[in-house]
Amino acid sequence: MAVLTDTKARHIKPDDKPLPHGGITGLTLHPSSVKGRGKWVFRYVSPVTQKRRNAGLGTYPEVSIAEAARTARIMREQLAAGDDPLEIKKAESEKVVIPTFADAARRVHAELSPGWENPKHVRQWLSTLENYAFPQLGAKTLDSITAADVAETLRPVWLTLSETASRVKQRIHVVMQWGWAHGFCVANPVDVVDHLLPQQTRGRDEHQPAMPWRQLPLFVATSVYSDELSAPVI
Repeated sequence: MAVLTDTKARHIKPDDKPLPHGGITGLTLHPSSVKGRGKWVFRYVSPVTQKRRNAGLGTYPEVSIAEAARTARIMREQLAAGDDPLEIKKAESEKVVIPTFADAARRVHAELSPGWENPKHVRQWLSTLENYAFPQLGAKTLDSITAADVAETLRPVWLTLSETASRVKQRIHVVMQWGWAHGFCVANPVDVVDHLLPQQTRGRDEHQPAMPWRQLPLFVATSVYSDELSAPVI
């Protein structure tokens, strides 16, 4: 049997019989109510249920003869492996799409920011992640991010910019917590990341320089006691 051509397909009329592809068993072009247009149907027997099934592959000419043939060949391969093509398609459509960290962070920001009163905080919350977390985590899906990934993200600023590192860590934690709540991951790796990083040294408190002892009486007289109060201030 000759393979279906565009010349023949373009002349299909509403009352015509379905046109077989000619090269792939089960693939046919069914006429529509408009001349030159039709619907691709791939008919097969399910190896799972042993029942006949019809799989729609789109409309002609939007889906070309070559495109319909490619899809039908893939389905034939699935049938040869003992699988039902329509069941495979159904399972894929029901599969949960795990967002990347960058996508999740933007969604979290969009959900939370309307409740923030400080415009500066609204801007900086996401920009901090874009600058410090996205290069390492942005393209990773939430379910693939490990504590080691988070540690490597924080390490460059963990000791040198400890305050910034703390903000980044806290915001990564919020994003991962959101992902956990939505079922995109089974744990929050930020909870254990401290075990993979060195202990941060606390910043030394700044003290005022010591006052010469000869100035103490004057300081006490002018600062410790108020002119308007009979009791001492301290």
